[in-house]
Amino acid sequence: MDRNTELRRLAQALHKSADDLAYLDKLDALALQKLRTNFQNSLLNKFGPVFERIAGAGKLAPDSISATLCTKVFGPAITANMSYFTPMSKAVSLCKLFDADFMAEVAREQIPERAVDMLAELPVEQLKKVTAKLVEHGDFHVLGGFTDYIPEKKAIEIMEVIKDPAANLHISFYAQRKDRIAKLANMLNDEKLIELIAAAFADSGLMTEVGLITAEMDAKAQERMAKLTDKVNKTYRDLAKVKAEELGYADRLKAYFAA
Repeated sequence: MDRNTELRRLAQALHKSADDLAYLDKLDALALQKLRTNFQNSLLNKFGPVFERIAGAGKLAPDSISATLCTKVFGPAITANMSYFTPMSKAVSLCKLFDADFMAEVAREQIPERAVDMLAELPVEQLKKVTAKLVEHGDFHVLGGFTDYIPEKKAIEIMEVIKDPAANLHISFYAQRKDRIAKLANMLNDEKLIELIAAAFADSGLMTEVGLITAEMDAKAQERMAKLTDKVNKTYRDLAKVKAEELGYADRLKAYFAA
């Protein structure tokens, strides 16, 4: 588990910058994750029975009426909290009646760890529309959180709507499962990976991110990344090595540096 990723996710949840949380420097990644999930669940733990009763009352109502209540009365925050208590078939039907803007607002309020079943059941076309809307507004932290839990097959399809390679890296910036990101990246063709590498080395923060992703790849995939990096700029691997040694993940990139 990457500590810096978890720190960024906690900072976003608290509406702070990572620098503002410097006093938490003694907490490791697991402790930061626990702190974040406790904070995100605090409202639900306190008012869960209320959200459950509201969701239960809507089970028998026609979907069109329930959808109108969500968008016109409850709003995205309450809708997000009710979603954890709504039967999945009902939730999926309602989502089909929401536009992408409202779905994106609900996504911003959801706790990714509690949305696993919904991510599995929602049609990928709906997820694509929400993803495009969140990318448009720069909500990479929201997408990063969901990336850890979305089914891999859907994740592959969703990547198609993210045209900006830097956006993919910004999303990964907030994703804890770098191994999943690495697997998805390895499925890209050479042209797409070259675009990703070029975007990464244009930003020192993103250079670290592509390094962490590459570190999760096997030796063959790392060698491929090395060759493509050299195609972009032969000096980039030296820069990557300095950064990896500075941050302590160089030993996981042996094949990349040796190629």
